[in-house]
Amino acid sequence: MLHPLKKVLFIGASGSIGGPVFKRLRSKGFTLTVLSRASSTATFDEDVKVIKRDYSDPNLAEAFEGQDAVVSFVTGAAILDQIKFIDLAAEAGVKRFIPSEFGSNTLNSRAQELVFFYKQKFAVLEHQRAVAEKYPSFTWTAIATGPIFDWCLETGFLGFDLKNNSALIYDSGDQGISATNMGTTAKAIESILNNHTATANKYIYISSFTVSQNNILRSLEKITGKTWTVNKADTKKGEREGREKLAKGDFSGFRELLACLMYGEDTGGDFTGSPEGVANELLNLPNEDLDKTIEAIIAS
Repeated sequence: MLHPLKKVLFIGASGSIGGPVFKRLRSKGFTLTVLSRASSTATFDEDVKVIKRDYSDPNLAEAFEGQDAVVSFVTGAAILDQIKFIDLAAEAGVKRFIPSEFGSNTLNSRAQELVFFYKQKFAVLEHQRAVAEKYPSFTWTAIATGPIFDWCLETGFLGFDLKNNSALIYDSGDQGISATNMGTTAKAIESILNNHTATANKYIYISSFTVSQNNILRSLEKITGKTWTVNKADTKKGEREGREKLAKGDFSGFRELLACLMYGEDTGGDFTGSPEGVANELLNLPNEDLDKTIEAIIAS
């Protein structure tokens, strides 16, 4: 009988995306321990075990002892810290490591070229592959979700301003992008921990739907009953200007490069075109409806 991985060390449990995933796993009966930086001011319920350690702390290994799995939602600034986490997890006998992917297609070389921390993500993937060969009991699963759709739409990250009914459309607006809702992302992690054999040492793709910017715009106009103001942008120009800004120390250029990563034709954002396809069926995930998702967002 396959035993679920119930004892989980969770890193990044107070983040915008990690937080909701943490809450779902907790509600499903997982025994969660939070690893938090010593300087963190995040608070949790009294019955949640929290280990506060700086990542350079010589006693950091203690956090990994006795854990079945590690789920990481570290931010971009801490991506390479995961290399240490992987080593400590393997040495402690952890059976599964789920790194902080949950975004675009890290395996795509163009994605690595556009946004520097995708090169770092790829380095983490390569390291865990090597560690899995050295420690047969250690396995990993990396999950590409595309944009976390509901969160990214609400925050304006996708280029749609819900308050002012305006949209920034890149290129033709017809490029397909695979995106995953927050709840489905959490369900995927839950499924992996409960049925971990089928996803051992794999990079998998999931999505709630694959849509274009124009699909999203039409849905928004239909649901709001309003004609939206549309502004146009060009990914090639955005890439050039983004790089120029970063070269001058203007980090707003980073946002432009992320937009090019999402909407570019050559960044692997349409997961239906990947050789492996999406793993929704494997993980028992729903294929969701764009209109219903947007209706729920607008209603809230």
